Amino acid sequence: MTEEPGTGESAEEREEEYDAMISYSHEDSKPVANALYDELTAYGLDVWYDGVELGIGDNIRSSIDRALTESEHAVILISPSYFEGMSEWELDGLVQKHNKTDENVILPLLHGMEFEELQEESPSLANIIGDKVTEDNINEITAKLYNAIESPDETPNLDDVEGVDRVELDVTMEDFVDISKGSKVTVEEWRTSGTPHTAGVTAVELTVEDSGLTYTGSNFVGTTKVIKDKPLEGHVSDIDEKSAGNTEFTLRLPQARLDKLSDDRDDYKSGLVG
Repeated sequence: MTEEPGTGESAEEREEEYDAMISYSHEDSKPVANALYDELTAYGLDVWYDGVELGIGDNIRSSIDRALTESEHAVILISPSYFEGMSEWELDGLVQKHNKTDENVILPLLHGMEFEELQEESPSLANIIGDKVTEDNINEITAKLYNAIESPDETPNLDDVEGVDRVELDVTMEDFVDISKGSKVTVEEWRTSGTPHTAGVTAVELTVEDSGLTYTGSNFVGTTKVIKDKPLEGHVSDIDEKSAGNTEFTLRLPQARLDKLSDDRDDYKSGLVG
């Protein structure tokens, strides 16, 4: 059984609901499914995905049954081979669930096929308007999915959803920080050697929402000052290093947040510098 990191629980033992599950065909959609999972979890969503939730010896059908029951939404990657085998059985359960609620349960994405082909394969599914996804537009599609999942009653058509432009910021903490990909983090205090847009930041104090823990690093400023009134909030999209002496990770946050910060390097210099 696959265990959740640090919890000792298997995928079949967890009780909380998932924000979404990803349904796809391994034959022709796995790279896109992997990318969608990485991006959605970087937004902080809890996603059921068989690439990480199923291990050797797991009962596939019962695990998917549980995912269907516990997931609020289903991201369906509809590809030429989707309607074969297990995926077709999986789809029956998804459509039934979608028809029982007024919410936007199914979020369909076409991959490698046209809407006309979908109409021939599944007229009922074709009535749920979706979008096309490729390996080149993952970021745009993920932003749309995130908004559709967060506001299901307001987004009946993914084409009508405006994505939130996000940017990735390099963060270094001179201490061990217990975080994982997808963790929501607020960097309360920070400093930088250039501007946040180009040089990243060194965290002086940060809080991890998952655990409620606050970590404090070195506040020795040298030639740079500590910025205390401009917190940076986002989700961990990648971890480069996590050790007793150092944690380096990438924080994904709204582009608009960085746009509000000064791009003048002198604004980040310590008062000790002339």
